[in-house]
Amino acid sequence: MKIKLLSFTIISSLFLTACGGDSDAGDYTTNNESEWFGYETGGSTQDINLFTKVKFSFNNKQMYINGEYNVDGSTQFLSSDLLSDYLATDGLYDAPKSKTDLGYQYATLKSKTATVWTFTPYSSRNYNQLELTEKFETVNLTGKAISPYINGFEHYAGSNIALSSIVGAYSSYYVQKLKGKTFPSGSTCLRSISSSTNTNFADLYSDNRLNNYNPSKYFKDGYISTTLGKFNLDLSRDMQLNTSVDAVAKIGSDYYPANYYTAGEYDILASQIKQYERDYQDAVAEFGKNSINAQLAEAYLNGLKSECTLFNKTASVAIDAVK
Repeated sequence: MKIKLLSFTIISSLFLTACGGDSDAGDYTTNNESEWFGYETGGSTQDINLFTKVKFSFNNKQMYINGEYNVDGSTQFLSSDLLSDYLATDGLYDAPKSKTDLGYQYATLKSKTATVWTFTPYSSRNYNQLELTEKFETVNLTGKAISPYINGFEHYAGSNIALSSIVGAYSSYYVQKLKGKTFPSGSTCLRSISSSTNTNFADLYSDNRLNNYNPSKYFKDGYISTTLGKFNLDLSRDMQLNTSVDAVAKIGSDYYPANYYTAGEYDILASQIKQYERDYQDAVAEFGKNSINAQLAEAYLNGLKSECTLFNKTASVAIDAVK
């Protein structure tokens, strides 16, 4: 799985409120959190755990990621479950294959405030031209229901009986598992509001090598051939503003799918919300407010607005108690 956290996975995932002091401070954490936790649901009522959990921790300007438990009950994670390789102008940023006591080394912090992190992904070759920035908003979770903040869509879809035949059994199962569960005092989360990069880069799916790759067949809307970091890269001609472009990178003699990003902002929450609002309004206009189409679009919209990216230790303990 790729956790939906931060600009470099999850989804991936990517997901510390830091001090605003001297940038040379070794741990970047004088009075706030030194660990943040990300959660992702599995999607099956047969899952042993309701979530997969990962932990981000920080030490000496380094960011680490460690898998804590999976929905199948295991605690084993491969590096490819949590990490990505990247292509940038200076070359290939290869993810680490071995762990430290804190987990896999994920990135080097360049600067950080309570809601803005800038970092360079790990590179065994010490490449450093790629800088990614994640902007968050802080949400006070004290006394609030747990369910909508982890998987917003499942919460709103599972709370609407009219959608049960469309979304299946998992949504209502998710809601029932978390019914009445709330966050204790001191719980907070970070919600990602935008990602940005200082230079063009590609996020590779290095565990998904393509066999018999043919660009003319792979890219239905046509493609453009270019290079990045001295590596060949094919890009889809289907390009949209502030979002990634489907790509395929050639590494050695092998081809790997990738997401390609141009310098600037992407994955902007406000823009995504506007698009979901348009989808909802279109569904209402075409099918009516009480239609299944409109109610489903509304569940997606409300879910997007409510979900958090990372949770502090206090919130995490409460989530683990109902996993």
